[in-house]
Amino acid sequence: MVMNNHSWEEQTRRLLSEAQSELVGLEKEISELHDRQAKLTKEIDAYETALKGYLMRTGQQEVAEYDWRKILAHDKYHKDRLVTIAKHNGGRIGQSKATDILFGNKLIGAKKRSTAYAMVQGYLTDMTEQGIFEKLGPGEYELIGAQKSLLR
Repeated sequence: MVMNNHSWEEQTRRLLSEAQSELVGLEKEISELHDRQAKLTKEIDAYETALKGYLMRTGQQEVAEYDWRKILAHDKYHKDRLVTIAKHNGGRIGQSKATDILFGNKLIGAKKRSTAYAMVQGYLTDMTEQGIFEKLGPGEYELIGAQKSLLR
């Protein structure tokens, strides 16, 4: 079939129009998806805030970022667990967060969180004196030297 210039132009214009129309449709879908993403992000933030408030009011703590029970399963001693927690947090560890992780996952032999907190404080103090951690501020510690080289 032989196509003349006029029919080629019509065919090309039709294809151009179809492609432009499809692009407009895709851009609209993308815009709607971005709007939906923003809405879901706000919704997730609201749920996380509500959950965090609930957990604080009920005396529970949020420990959902990692499966700590699985991560700390190979560590036999609490001091090893504290080092592992620090390694998973960029070399830093907070006394409250460590307590929440250990107590919330029943990885420390304390019936009350306040007891677990005191135990963690004792471990961190000992480990600071042993040169494993450096105290940065109240309840904040950082791994020292060779310990940092083990970070992932």
